Amino acid sequence: MREVPIPADATERDKILRAYQRKNATYSVFFYIFLALSVACFLATIVTVIVFEFNEKMHGTLCCILLGAFLGGGIATALLAFLFSRLLTAADRERLDFSERCDSEYSFYVGEGTLATFEADSLLLHGDNGGSKTVRIPYAEVRVFSVCTRRAPREKGEWSVALELPARDLVRSGKAENDEKILVQTDAKERLYRVISERGLPLLGEDISPRKNRRYVRKTKFFVPIPDKRRKYLIMTIFGFAIAAAGIPTAIYWNITVGSFLSVIGLFMGMRCLSSFLSAKSVFSVYEEGIFWKDAAGERMFLKWEEIDRIVRNKLQSTPVLTVRCIYGDYHLPDIAGVYEYLSETQPDKCEK
Repeated sequence: MREVPIPADATERDKILRAYQRKNATYSVFFYIFLALSVACFLATIVTVIVFEFNEKMHGTLCCILLGAFLGGGIATALLAFLFSRLLTAADRERLDFSERCDSEYSFYVGEGTLATFEADSLLLHGDNGGSKTVRIPYAEVRVFSVCTRRAPREKGEWSVALELPARDLVRSGKAENDEKILVQTDAKERLYRVISERGLPLLGEDISPRKNRRYVRKTKFFVPIPDKRRKYLIMTIFGFAIAAAGIPTAIYWNITVGSFLSVIGLFMGMRCLSSFLSAKSVFSVYEEGIFWKDAAGERMFLKWEEIDRIVRNKLQSTPVLTVRCIYGDYHLPDIAGVYEYLSETQPDKCEK
């Protein structure tokens, strides 16, 4: 990410920020336009195939031309939508970095409208508009963690820096316990690592040195189906395919356009619900490098053994859970039958006796 020079004049800074906002709005509009065009082109491809199958008068050459145009247009617009999504992400990161450095080279966003400034002997939390309450926390009460959030069992992930702060300074009610901690997160960047080193703060957590991406080895997998969701998606899958089947006689004996539309909608609905039916389960996988969790809602998480301190079996609001304790916080996962017993055998140093 490039760093835009900070003008000395406040008016020039405002102009640059407004330019970033206009750029982000433009990228966002083009992203949604090309995304909609891509979906429309792929739907038109399916409709063309169905119409050609049931309309003998339609010439084969014309069908090929339409298929090529719609399919090529769908692929091209999908690639353009992806391009503008990446441009939007990059431009937004540049805008946030510019806003941070307008406040200070030692300032970083830790939430919506909240900046953390690394001063000489303490961390200052304040609003980016300068009008909100400020909180100053001595470095002796601050711990800094390097965290890599992985959504899949692989080395690549999204790096961030988490700051552990005393809750008593941040909770408005003032009812927090003296030893209670709160984690705030900010994007990882070279400038942040330089500031942490300059202020003499130890960077705990996972090592940030580059590593070669490699294939992780899965040892076993446990899963639990979600009955309610499976029943719901099974009914919707049958209903969707029934609509698709009903579109065939409708196209033959009544109206080809209406029949094609019913078949496309029903097929899309059936395939989508079938995919949801198959994925309506929670999965706990154990790898040589760590553990992978995926729930029925699509939440994914991979934790490496080196960041896991202890795995404890307990209850959370009378529900059996496995508490995975890491140096920067705890994760609570459902206690699937057989998981803890397997972990106790293969990773006895990580499981509570």
